[in-house]
Amino acid sequence: MTPNPRAWSRTSRRLRKRLYHTLVIAGVGCLFTALVTLVQPFYTVNLWVSDQLFTAESPSPNIVVIGIDDASLQTYGRWSDWPRRLHAQAVKNLSQAGAKVIGFDVIFASSSSDDESLAEAMKEGNNVVLASAGIERIPTTESAIAFDSFLVPSDSLKEAYVNSGHVNVVPDRDGKVRRLPIIAKDAAGQTYPAFSVAVLHTLFSIPLPEQYVLRGNTLDLAGRNIPVDNSFFLRINYSAEIETFDYISYGDVISGNFDPSVVRNKIVLIGMTATAETDTWSIPTHAGKVPGVFIHAVTIDTILRQRFLSDANRGVTALLMLLLVGIAAYALPRFGTWYWTDLAKGAGLMGGLFVVYLVASFFTFDAGHILNILYPLLQIALIYVGSILCILVIEQSDKRFVKDLFGRHVSPQVARELVKLADTGGIDLGGEEREVTVFFADMRNFTQLSEHLTPGAVVQMLNKYFSVIVDSVVRNGGIVNKFGGDNVMAIWNAPQLQSEHALLAVKSAWEAQQRIAGLQGGEPSAPRVQFGIGINTGKALAGNIGSVGRVEYTVIGDAVNLASRICGVTPGGEVWLGPETYHQVADHLEVEALEPQKFKGKAELIAVYRVTGWRQP
Repeated sequence: MTPNPRAWSRTSRRLRKRLYHTLVIAGVGCLFTALVTLVQPFYTVNLWVSDQLFTAESPSPNIVVIGIDDASLQTYGRWSDWPRRLHAQAVKNLSQAGAKVIGFDVIFASSSSDDESLAEAMKEGNNVVLASAGIERIPTTESAIAFDSFLVPSDSLKEAYVNSGHVNVVPDRDGKVRRLPIIAKDAAGQTYPAFSVAVLHTLFSIPLPEQYVLRGNTLDLAGRNIPVDNSFFLRINYSAEIETFDYISYGDVISGNFDPSVVRNKIVLIGMTATAETDTWSIPTHAGKVPGVFIHAVTIDTILRQRFLSDANRGVTALLMLLLVGIAAYALPRFGTWYWTDLAKGAGLMGGLFVVYLVASFFTFDAGHILNILYPLLQIALIYVGSILCILVIEQSDKRFVKDLFGRHVSPQVARELVKLADTGGIDLGGEEREVTVFFADMRNFTQLSEHLTPGAVVQMLNKYFSVIVDSVVRNGGIVNKFGGDNVMAIWNAPQLQSEHALLAVKSAWEAQQRIAGLQGGEPSAPRVQFGIGINTGKALAGNIGSVGRVEYTVIGDAVNLASRICGVTPGGEVWLGPETYHQVADHLEVEALEPQKFKGKAELIAVYRVTGWRQP
C-alpha cells in the first residue's frame, strides 16, 4: 500500500508538536529538580510546610516535667542564691515517691558547700542524670557537632550521679528547633551523649556505649535503632503536645506537697520554666517560645515510643520529582492543545497529582518519613504553567502555519479581508452580487500524460506546475478558489474590492504562462505540459456557499460559467479573454481578436481575444 504523503505530513506534524510539548515539560521539570536539589530555595518556607504535618496527640504518661517556675522562685528566692540542700531535698522526695529516673536540665558546674548533702541524696536514689553543655561551637571535619569545651558537673558530684548528657539545642536557620544532636564532641574529640539518651539509658539500666557507630543512618541506643542524619541529629516528633505533659512545680517537690503517684516509676525532668528565663526556644507546633526542658521531654517521648521521623534526603526528593515530571511529560501532550476541555484534562491531571502527593505526604509522615512537600507541589504547578505556555506557543505556531498555508492560495490582502469579515461576523452563509474577474487554468492532454507516469509522478508534476500558477495568482492579489484535478480556478475583486481586478487577473495568467514555458525550455526531456487559461469579467454572486458546518467562499453565475467555457477551448500555452475583460485591459495588452465563439448556454456568439503580448502600464 502506497503511503499518503499528505496524511503522513499531518501525522508527522502532530507528532512533532507532541514531542516539542513533551520536551518542554521534561525540560522545565528537570531544570527545577536540579535547582532545588542543588540550591534548596525557599528553605524556611519548606520547613514551615513540613511543620504543618504534625497532629496533636498525648505524650507518654511516663514522663513528668518539674518546672522551676515563678512560684518556686518566689518561695525560695533568686535562683543563684538557692542552696543545694534544696535540690537534695527534692531528690530525696522524688526518690521516696518512686521516681524511676531524675534528670536535671540544670548544670551544677561549680562546687558548693552543700554538695555533700546533694551527692548523698543522689547516691541513695542511684537514679539521677545531670546535664552538661558545650560552649562555643567550632567547625569540624567530623560529622558530629563539636564545641570548644564543655561545662560539666562539678567533681564533688562526680561519683554521685549515674549518667550525664549534654543539653545543647541547635535551631534551624529559621530559629525553630526541629532536630537535636544525639552526640556532641569537644575539641579534644571526647564524645558526649545527649541528655535524653543519658536519661533513657539510666531508665533501662543500660551502660552508655564507649563509641557511637552509625549504621545505615541509625544508632543503637537505649535498646532502639534511632534514625539520625549524617551529623547525628535526631528529628524530634512534636506530635506530643507539650501542654499535656504531667507537670509539677519544683517548689512543691521540695516541700513534698505533691502526689507521689504522679511520679512513681516515671521519668522526672527538672528544668527552668520561669518567665524571662533564657532557656526558651521556638518549636514548630507552638506559637511562642517553650522552655528547653520540654524539648528534652519531647525528645525522650520520641525515642521512648519509637515515634521516629526521618526526612527524605535530596536524592529521594529528586527521584520523586523526576517521577512527577515523567507522568506529566507523558500525559499532558496526549490531552491535546486546542480546546478548553483539553486544558481542563491537563488541569485535572496536575490537580490530581497535587492532591495524591499531598495525601501521600500525610500517610508517609504517619509512617515516620517526612517527604519534601513544597518542592514537588511547586513543580506540579510550574509544570502546568509551563505546559500552558507551551500550548500558547504551539497555537501561535499553528496560526503561523495556517497563515503560511493560507498564503499559498490567498494573497495577504485577501487573507486580511477574510479575517476582517470573520471578526465582524461577515462570513456567514449568503453573499452579494458584484463584478468579478474569474480565471480558469486547465492542463492539456492530462489523460495521455498520466498514462505514462506513476501516480506519484503525476502528483509531483501537478504540484510543480500548480505552484507556478498559484504563485502568480497570489502575487497579483487573487484568491485560488478551487482545484479540480488538473485545473484551477481563481477570482479577483472578491472578497476584497480591487479597482483593477481584470488587469491583475490577465497579468497573473501571462506571467504564469511565461514561467511554465521557461520550465519546459529548461527541461527538454520532461513531459510536455501546457495549460490553457481562460479569463472572463462580469457580474456574479460572491459569498459563502455550503452548510452551517462547512462553507466555502466562492463565486457563481453566468460570468463564471463563461470563463470556464473559454478555458475549455483555449489551446495550451495561451491566454484567452472574454469581451468584458478585454474592454477593461485593452490598453495594456497586445491581443488578437478571434472568431466569435459559440458556447453552451449562450444564444449569441461571444467575442474572444487571445493575448499575444504585455505592455507595462
